[in-house]
Amino acid sequence: MKVPIAPILQGMGVTLSNFVKKPVTVAYPEQKQPVADRFRGRIYLKLETCIGCTLCAQACPNGSCYMVDYDPGFETPQNKRQKFPAVEISKCMYCSLCEEACPTDSIRMGKEYETGAYVRDFDYKPDRLSQNEAALGRGPYK
Repeated sequence: MKVPIAPILQGMGVTLSNFVKKPVTVAYPEQKQPVADRFRGRIYLKLETCIGCTLCAQACPNGSCYMVDYDPGFETPQNKRQKFPAVEISKCMYCSLCEEACPTDSIRMGKEYETGAYVRDFDYKPDRLSQNEAALGRGPYK
């Protein structure tokens, strides 16, 4: 019976080379690693530029983005019907099809990924989509 010495030594070489490398552990809450350029995080909405065309709701594959009637509290001449997108975050796949379909770039995928919260309301209406998590007083920012 032959003992495969060469593969065993090769595997031990890989183990030893990784043993002497500097670890990549990060103390997460204090230090945050930068996210990738194409990272798709929390969804944001610019109320000033939204025209209410419903293309984002039509492009959503599972119906988590839908249109609602909302009064932003200021004049929106480009959105006379006052229809704005709302997103149910618990169903959202973060596929960014709503972002690609928007002709005015008013709905965007941000770089924020800390969206944990102590409340169970995952339905983001236009007023919540226009603010970040810290402004909402949610999650680790409480």
